[in-house]
Amino acid sequence: MSLTQLMNRIAFGVTGAVAVGSSGFLFRDLADISQWVIHTDRDDVFWTFQYRHTLTALSVVSSAANSAIWYNTKCFPLPLWAAVNGTSLFLFFSGYVNPAFMMRPRNKNAVFVSNDKIFDLLKRDETVIVTQVGDSELPRAFPDSQVLRPHVVRAGTTKTGVPVTMTYCGLTHLGMAFETPPHKDGKDMELAPLTQLENNLVLVDRASGHIFGQQINGVDETRLLDTIAGTSQNVTKRRPTQEQLKVCHLLETELPKEVASWRMTLDNFVRTYPKGEVFINDYKMYKGIRKPITSLYDVFIDAIFETTVHLQATQKEPIFPTIQHVDDRLPPKELVWAFNVGNDYVAVTERFVRGSSPNGVHNLLVGGMPIVAAWDSVACSLGIWHRPSTDLIKDIVDIRGRVNGQKEPLERLSTVKNGAFW
Repeated sequence: MSLTQLMNRIAFGVTGAVAVGSSGFLFRDLADISQWVIHTDRDDVFWTFQYRHTLTALSVVSSAANSAIWYNTKCFPLPLWAAVNGTSLFLFFSGYVNPAFMMRPRNKNAVFVSNDKIFDLLKRDETVIVTQVGDSELPRAFPDSQVLRPHVVRAGTTKTGVPVTMTYCGLTHLGMAFETPPHKDGKDMELAPLTQLENNLVLVDRASGHIFGQQINGVDETRLLDTIAGTSQNVTKRRPTQEQLKVCHLLETELPKEVASWRMTLDNFVRTYPKGEVFINDYKMYKGIRKPITSLYDVFIDAIFETTVHLQATQKEPIFPTIQHVDDRLPPKELVWAFNVGNDYVAVTERFVRGSSPNGVHNLLVGGMPIVAAWDSVACSLGIWHRPSTDLIKDIVDIRGRVNGQKEPLERLSTVKNGAFW
C-alpha cells in the first residue's frame, strides 16, 4: 500500500468517524426514541441542544468530505461508504430533522370543532383536559388522543389578552396550561416540545431559545441557571422553592403562570358545556391525498405514539427507563390530582376524595390556604377549589364551583396537575 493510499484511507476514516459521531450526539440526546435504550444525562441533552446547529454542520461537512474522498479514490468498498454515510444520515435525521416534524406544535393554527359536530370525529368516552380562557362560558377541551402528538397547543387568550398555551405529556398523562405572555422585546413566547426526561415532556421557547424545562416544573431553566451562575442543568431539574425563586428574581419576570384546568370525559364535557369547543389535531384527523408521503408518515408515527402511551398506562414499569426517584406510597401509574400552595405539595386520588364523605368532599389546609377537593358525580369530574374561609365545606360542590347550588362559585386552584401518573 502506497503512502497516498494510506492517507486516503486515514482521511476516509477520520471524516466518517466525525460524521457518524456528530450525528450520534444528535440521535442520543434529541431523538427522543433513543431513550428507550439509552439513559441520557440532562446536561448532555441541553448541551447537544445548544450546539445542535454546530453538530449538524460538522456532520454534513464531514459526510460530504467522506463521500468526495471515496468518489475520487475508491479507497474502500462501496458497501462500507454506504454504511458510514447511511448511518450518519439516519442518526442526523432522527435527532435533528424528525423531532420537530414528528411533534408539530399548534401555536398559531390550532383547529377547534364545536360540540355539535365533535361526535362525528371522536368517541364519547374519550378523556379530555378542559380549561377556560377569555369568555368563561366557552371552555375548550383537549382530548388526550388529539393533543398527544402536538404536545403544545395555543388554547386562546385570557380576558386581559395574555396568550394561554396547553402543554401535554402522554408519558405523564398530564395536561398543563400556562400563560405565555410576549417577551419584553415584543416577541411571542412560543413553546415547543424538545424531548422527554424522566418520562416528562421537556419544552423549549423558540422565541428566546431558552430551555423552558420539564413541563411539570414550569420554570425557565436557562434563565434560572444563568441567574444562579450554575454550571449543571441537574441543579434545576426540580422546581425551586418560593424563596429560591425570589432570590433569582424569577417570580416577576419569566416564570410562567399556570392556568386552571380539569379532567372529564368528552361526553360529559358536551353535556356540561354545550357551547364549548374541542381541539382536533388536524394532521391526525384530516389526512389527505394531496400530501401522500406526509400522510403515510403521520399514520406510522401515530401508531408509535398510541402504542407507547398504551404500554405506559398498562405496564407497571415506565416505558422509558429514565425515572430516578421512585415513591412507593401509591401503586405505579395510579392517577393523582397533585397541587401546591407555595412550597407545600399534595396529591389526592379520585377514590380517596369520593370516599371522604357522603357528598364526595375533602377539606385541606395547604400552605396555610383552605382548600376543598370535591367530586361532581353528575359531570364525573374532580375539582380542587379555594375555600373562602377556614369553615369546612360539607355540601356538594359542582363542576362550576357552586356549593349546594349557590350562585357564587368557588375559585379553582390553578396549580392542579389533573389525573397524572403517580
